[in-house]
Amino acid sequence: MKDVDLGLDWYATDSSGTGGVLKDRDDDFRVTERTDFPYGDEGKHAVVRVTLRGYETHEFARDLSDALGASRKRVSWAGTKDRNAVTEQVFTVADVTREELEDVSINGATMEFLGRSHQSIALGDLIGNDFRVCVRDTEAPENADEVADEIDGFGGVPNLFGSQRFGSRRPVTHLVGERILEDDFAGAVDAYLLESSEYEPSRTREARERLADERDYGAAVEYFPGHLGYERALLNALAEGKEPRDVLDALPHNLRRMFVNAVQSRVFNLVLRRRYEGGDRFDRAYPGDVVCFAERHDGIRVPDTSDTQRVTASNVDAVNRHVERGRAFVTAPLVGAETEFAEGKQGERERRVLEAVELSPNDFDRDDEYASDGTRRAVLVDPDLTHERDGDDVFFEFFLPRGSYATVVLREFTKS
Repeated sequence: MKDVDLGLDWYATDSSGTGGVLKDRDDDFRVTERTDFPYGDEGKHAVVRVTLRGYETHEFARDLSDALGASRKRVSWAGTKDRNAVTEQVFTVADVTREELEDVSINGATMEFLGRSHQSIALGDLIGNDFRVCVRDTEAPENADEVADEIDGFGGVPNLFGSQRFGSRRPVTHLVGERILEDDFAGAVDAYLLESSEYEPSRTREARERLADERDYGAAVEYFPGHLGYERALLNALAEGKEPRDVLDALPHNLRRMFVNAVQSRVFNLVLRRRYEGGDRFDRAYPGDVVCFAERHDGIRVPDTSDTQRVTASNVDAVNRHVERGRAFVTAPLVGAETEFAEGKQGERERRVLEAVELSPNDFDRDDEYASDGTRRAVLVDPDLTHERDGDDVFFEFFLPRGSYATVVLREFTKS
């Protein structure tokens, strides 16, 4: 799967990049959640701030639940973070005491008990994330200045979904989602287990190829590398003779939801590429567009996609005054069963992308956990970025609202 298939084959800036190495070490990529999740002294759920070093969110949740002897369903979080980073985020754990949590010791994780809540935290229960990132060993660090100027002129950075949405080393998440939407659950399981990538280790690639040839799931449990925990869970379910739809239940709920989310993300990226190729600005609304308005959290304006308005010839000037002041954002669809399409030229683009990938809003109208009503998403994000150079290393600091990707900002600078 290439960048062109994911809508990631273009840049908003024309300047040559800095080059360089991202995530050379965990300390080079620091992420701190901003959240206003409420907690106090009482409630079923323990609230903890967790600092992870070289630890992916799903994996930590699994290891924490195992250490507590608890179901994974009792562990919740607001945002999924990558492994190669130092991340600070909030988790809730149901039906556990402070003492039980403080007795847990997990290598690579530090936990701070904050209090208790009557509700569990859920995906999206955060304002956004603060980033401090070092790109090391750049070939042309001076190019960062020109790229930053171009980003200002563009109005920000296209709010694309980064490659990790689809699987950084093995972009197959959306392929699994496409099979699910076709009710081809056997194909979905195969896509997760068998699709390989040149960027994954040879040992895992060889295991997938062997399974494709032999189809002996019990034997595959023995030779699939131990770090492929989700694959091994699927293999165990297959070896037990479960039906493909039930086999997917061996994966955590949050991960299963990601499959259809990735399909929506790909469509969104492709729509943004069409807008860029068509020459329309991202920081300006045109008749037919749908905009959403801003909500304020701790003095920060972030998009509120529950509050939308269609742009017409009669209100376009007023809407653009709000856009210029950061009070409104142009949007594109995260397609679902009740998607609100744009009208006119923008709406035609959105529908042409759906036709090209052979999808329909009706595909998301389901009676299971893979259903989605759809929503809109801002097409542009202003990272309020600062940068400084230290020899061949470039340090960046910026804030992004929830759901936006730091790697999308940084690729404009590195051009990689």
